[in-house]
Amino acid sequence: MPENIENFLNSKYGQQIFNQEFGRCLDCDQSKTSSDWCKNCNTKRFQKDFNKWTSGNEFVDKFIQNAQSRARNRQEVIEWISYEQLIDIKYLAQGGFSTIFKAIWLVGGIEKWDNKNQQWERYAFPLEYDYKSNIKPSLNEKEKAGRRVVLKSLNNSSNIEKDFLNEVNDNIMIIFII
Repeated sequence: MPENIENFLNSKYGQQIFNQEFGRCLDCDQSKTSSDWCKNCNTKRFQKDFNKWTSGNEFVDKFIQNAQSRARNRQEVIEWISYEQLIDIKYLAQGGFSTIFKAIWLVGGIEKWDNKNQQWERYAFPLEYDYKSNIKPSLNEKEKAGRRVVLKSLNNSSNIEKDFLNEVNDNIMIIFII
């Protein structure tokens, strides 16, 4: 057995899946990989939607698709967010290789699959008042909920290459295993 698989199976998370602590999926009868997550079924759902979005960069698209295919829970999902889904974008800082912004993602991230409505259930929070910043945002009717996010705009990002994304992927894999 490869060492990385053995390490995973010996981890607390690996044992939880092996012991079926999250239960079995009602659709495919496989072990769930989180309380509300079936990796087997959700991977197929993501793959079905691969042709419905693009970043405009083949390497970035493949990177996101691979991450979605590997996601064992909602925390491991990476999504392409179109600019139209973001509001209240504000500059935070400039670094050597990127610019950092904060924004509100209107639909919020994927929470779990809603079998009844056959769509992703998303987590978004009421945006009526930002207590931490003591700011009441000016929102229209469609902007009553969202998720605060940090955006990183890479300098020269239209030229992102496979090697850079492989390095990012290697770092994500370390997080997945831990």
